[in-house]
Amino acid sequence: MIQIFPTLVYWIMFLLFAGELVLLLLKKDTIAKWFRHLEILTCLAGVLFIVFVTGRPPLFGPFEACVYIIFVVVLLARGCTGNVFLVNSIVVLLILALVLGKPMAVNDDYYMYDNIWVMLFFDLRLVAAAFFVHVMVLHLTCFFEGFREKAVLLKQARHKILVGALIYLCGEWSGSVWCLNWFGDSWQWSNGFFKASLLFVLVMIVCHMPPAFGNNRLIRTLSGSLPGIFALWMIFYH
Repeated sequence: MIQIFPTLVYWIMFLLFAGELVLLLLKKDTIAKWFRHLEILTCLAGVLFIVFVTGRPPLFGPFEACVYIIFVVVLLARGCTGNVFLVNSIVVLLILALVLGKPMAVNDDYYMYDNIWVMLFFDLRLVAAAFFVHVMVLHLTCFFEGFREKAVLLKQARHKILVGALIYLCGEWSGSVWCLNWFGDSWQWSNGFFKASLLFVLVMIVCHMPPAFGNNRLIRTLSGSLPGIFALWMIFYH
């Protein structure tokens, strides 16, 4: 049962989000709301399963990262209304598609996973990625909303991306302490450091968009989506 539970959670999540998408397209908002409750419970079951089996929070790997990111994304969407849930379902289904065919299992135990700085580095990176994905959802939703609703969404997106950036920097700081304890140096130039820096630059572009570009809906949406897309690419492929 323990071996098949991750696969079971994955497919239940897939069916629930696909069902919610269909219900929202059919304007069955009341029934879709119940699906959202089941989605949270299913993701929570997956997260608790990881904690129970491994004795640590989710860190990395297809199953752990997928369930944890989606869990946080769904929680962040709870306070939203309108077309946000429609876009959120589509984005979550795309995340599930990213890990389709990959091993659905928790990571094997490793001695470094007992180190608090290691756990914080990986765990906070997943939480920050979830915030960036949620910001992407808010920007994409702007395509379906009017001027007033768009202004509200962009304001929410700005607040959420700043929180995500703070969480991300806390994770990077934890990684720096881990590096200091391991190599005796708090900074190491590497591909990983370059990608981490590039993600932060993408976040700063969203926060400091010049008015000439910020008023363009397409440019605003693309720039607001890049941190989430890059974070997912970095976690699931590199």
